[in-house]
Amino acid sequence: MTKYLYTYLIVSILHFTCLAQTTITGHIVDAQTGEKIAFATISTNQVSTLTNEEGNFTFQVKELPVELVISHLNYGKSSLQIAGNTDQTIRLRAIPILLPEVQIGNYARELVSHAAQNLMDNFHLKFYGKALYRQSTQINHQTTEWQEIIYATKSSNSRLEGTAVLKGRYAAQEAVYKFDDFSYFTKAYGLIDLDTNRHAVISLTGSDLYHYSVANLRKEGGREIAEIRFTYKVPALSNSKYGTVFIDTDSYDILKITFITHSDLGLKMKNKHPLWVMKMVNPKYEFEISFKDVAGSRSIEYLKVHYNVDYHLKKEILPIQVSSLTYLYETSTQATAMPYEKANTGGNDRDAIKKFAYDPEFWKRNAIIERTPTQEKIIQNLEREGVFGNALGIKKN
Repeated sequence: MTKYLYTYLIVSILHFTCLAQTTITGHIVDAQTGEKIAFATISTNQVSTLTNEEGNFTFQVKELPVELVISHLNYGKSSLQIAGNTDQTIRLRAIPILLPEVQIGNYARELVSHAAQNLMDNFHLKFYGKALYRQSTQINHQTTEWQEIIYATKSSNSRLEGTAVLKGRYAAQEAVYKFDDFSYFTKAYGLIDLDTNRHAVISLTGSDLYHYSVANLRKEGGREIAEIRFTYKVPALSNSKYGTVFIDTDSYDILKITFITHSDLGLKMKNKHPLWVMKMVNPKYEFEISFKDVAGSRSIEYLKVHYNVDYHLKKEILPIQVSSLTYLYETSTQATAMPYEKANTGGNDRDAIKKFAYDPEFWKRNAIIERTPTQEKIIQNLEREGVFGNALGIKKN
């Protein structure tokens, strides 16, 4: 039964692609500075996507004209009627900041406390859909790994509850380090911790652990958004855990949170060298979780995880950067019978990817979020090396 369910879902993805007739492309920039706006939401009544790291987007619709709804935390929400498939340049104006950086008594802490209670009260609500997971690894500024997965997902207002791999591809070059399951951080970390197998990037219910201050307030339509910065209270660790949370001051919804820690989170990786000749120095993890409205409740829109560390191998120092983006789409409250797998430190997405033959045409048709020219070049180089379609990342003869 499970086998047929997987097949049905994959066929559904392909069926949606075949029905699409018109490709819409464009890019979004700041109206004043011309700066590219990454990870803005572009949606229609047919489909939705995000702009990529360079502010570009592409998607397909069944027919024109179509109304685009563009939203971004710093730029609010706007709409645009599209009648043709010409390349679109969309210029957004930033929402004015009402309040300079100040501290207002316990106001910030009270907002966080209300937001935490709001999360707890609505944690029972579950959401179902699909997600695109995209990961790249660079060692000494050279790309050594690339991974893309389409998941079926179950999520809450705080974290991913479970995933099932519907399609995937993985490629790796020979390298001093390989990441077994970096996606664990996307699947295991969230805002609150109600499950002993999960982790909270910030325990919002334990507000005494952090200092909070209101960085600024801004108005978007009829609502007010507070940008609250937090730092860890323990003096020796105050620079090791910090971040920013954006809260709707009326509904107490969390709109986005960024969290940075310089602590060692125990990432397990495979290295080719004995421990006595290497060490990891200056670790830095960055988490970003953005939320969207689904059926009147808040659900995850995307999760970003970035990891930096210096790999010391005898006298050589190699910088390592691993980045992942997980974008949840087609999200609804309609439950499914999918056998979702929870985060598991011993798990490995590549074991699931091995079940799928490498299909480059599928990935060309199903970008979901447009890849940047740099990413496309990386993929072309890896395809030229013949390392796609081999989960072990060994070049084929």
